[in-house]
Amino acid sequence: MSIKRTLLNTALVLVTAGTLAACGQDSEEKNAVEDSLSQAGDAVEQTIDDAGDALNSAGESVQGSMDDAGDSLESTMTDAGNAVEDTCEQVKEKMDSKDTDC
Repeated sequence: MSIKRTLLNTALVLVTAGTLAACGQDSEEKNAVEDSLSQAGDAVEQTIDDAGDALNSAGESVQGSMDDAGDSLESTMTDAGNAVEDTCEQVKEKMDSKDTDC
């Protein structure tokens, strides 16, 4: 069940329980309402915990992807720098330069 649907269901339970509490005069009904509210509170707490876990998991996934992208970019930049250096050295060699290091 999606987080949005769970939150909506929880809100519906809370509204229903609150309505029953306002209308109920009998102590058994009040106990039932209190139980419903307690269960709804537990459901909300569980949903929030699940949402937090999902966000942590997503964050870890994004972090891994960012690390991979960073490594790939670093490798690409190193390769580009080496290609520029090699080209510079080849040009110096063709010009019969004494110092072919770049």
